Amino acid sequence: MFRLFLILLLFATVAMQAQNTDSLRVTVANPDVIGNETLLEHKNAFSNIDPQYTAVYQKPTFWQIIKYIPDDLYQFGRFTTRTQNLKWDALAVGSTAALLPFDQDLLEGADYLGKRLGGWDKDSEYKKVGGLLNIIPQNISSTVYYIGNGGTTVLLSGMFYGIGKLNNNDLRALNTSNELLECLLSVGVATQTIKRVTGRQSPSRAIPDNNPGGKWQPFPSFAAFQNNTPNYDAMPSGHLATYVATVTIIATNYPEKRWIRPVGYAVGGILAFNMVSTKVHWVSDYPIAILIGYVMGKTIAERRITKLPKEHVGLAPLSRYKINYTCSTVNHTLVFGTRMEF
Repeated sequence: MFRLFLILLLFATVAMQAQNTDSLRVTVANPDVIGNETLLEHKNAFSNIDPQYTAVYQKPTFWQIIKYIPDDLYQFGRFTTRTQNLKWDALAVGSTAALLPFDQDLLEGADYLGKRLGGWDKDSEYKKVGGLLNIIPQNISSTVYYIGNGGTTVLLSGMFYGIGKLNNNDLRALNTSNELLECLLSVGVATQTIKRVTGRQSPSRAIPDNNPGGKWQPFPSFAAFQNNTPNYDAMPSGHLATYVATVTIIATNYPEKRWIRPVGYAVGGILAFNMVSTKVHWVSDYPIAILIGYVMGKTIAERRITKLPKEHVGLAPLSRYKINYTCSTVNHTLVFGTRMEF
């Protein structure tokens, strides 16, 4: 059990550490003028979200949700092939390779712990609303599993759209709404493509077939994949990739809300445990999913933000630390010192 806890903690740590190294493209506009308006007069500027820059947003369009999908995929491929990012590729692939031999043991451990916790090992079940949509969870595992479901991302998108409209067309909220729908589609294309390449068997099918760790059947036919999806769609986890992208997009647009990342990634760890406990995924399905979700989420969010250094708009940047110089005498010796205050 302790080993399982350490592995899930590792995933959360990797995801949070990724935010500190960002080599993704950031659009920087003319620091003096945006269109025909000066920045200080621009109604779409947000100067209170970061001490180093002012963020400017443009009015989003629905077409952008589809328009940017090819570029999202291209930017992900570009990110993974750039020299400075190879360490993240190596971490994701290396973690996957290191976890593969222990997948069956970790699955059994998660199943045992899920039973001890009460109901975490049960299959996800939902109740229909109005006889149409299965959206009301019937147990704890269903509730947690729904967090990574695309429906949650759609609901959050609707929430930000409402916030934007109620706040006099707040363009930050409206862009966030658009970005969440875009990530749902782009991440879906990326993960579904890889699933159809790897063809890894899910635990729910591997256990009855007595295949510890799941059988690998690369490039299954479209008919086989559609008719028996759990037999081929374990690697990578689309749920976790979508969830990580969702959290990353919201955190990137609202950097002043510092609780979003730690709380979001902690909940992601719970989601990861739940999907192993309910035999939906193997633990090794997660590292690549985290990489996909973070990179694509960051790409999608950064594209719509124009970052202007505050030095260029008459606003003094907030210093990260303060330095004071001191002079004193120690044993009749003149000593100079420096004190740094954070």
